[in-house]
Amino acid sequence: MTRQVNLYEAKTNLSQLVEDAAKGEEIIIAKNGKPMAKLVVVAPAEAPKKRALGQWAKYLTPEQRADMGSEDWWRRWKEADAEIERDFEDSINRPFPKGYAEGARAWGDTSSTPTRSSGRKARRKSSNAKPGKSSRPRKTRS
Repeated sequence: MTRQVNLYEAKTNLSQLVEDAAKGEEIIIAKNGKPMAKLVVVAPAEAPKKRALGQWAKYLTPEQRADMGSEDWWRRWKEADAEIERDFEDSINRPFPKGYAEGARAWGDTSSTPTRSSGRKARRKSSNAKPGKSSRPRKTRS
């Protein structure tokens, strides 16, 4: 079913027209009796596909695929986890090398970005003129 409405009516009743279009009605919006736009229902978007697990399995050899999930595989997995955890803990407890902090301080004064701590700046005197107005006296005719 098609219905034609003028532009003023479309602006006034847009919400209702959108609801009618969503129900399947085709609405033509006209200006001075001349059709200018068509309001129709939008096709529903496809739901995003669920993520497929095991996307990297195609890169494994058949032997590796067969081994995956076995007791030996899980043992190696847990050993790798334990090794990563040990390395992480060691890195936290290990002190920094001698002289590390001194090298960092050597670059402290070289920043080109002004910051609050890089010194005080002279403030400009603000004028009392209103924004957009000239501060010069206006010439008048005499």
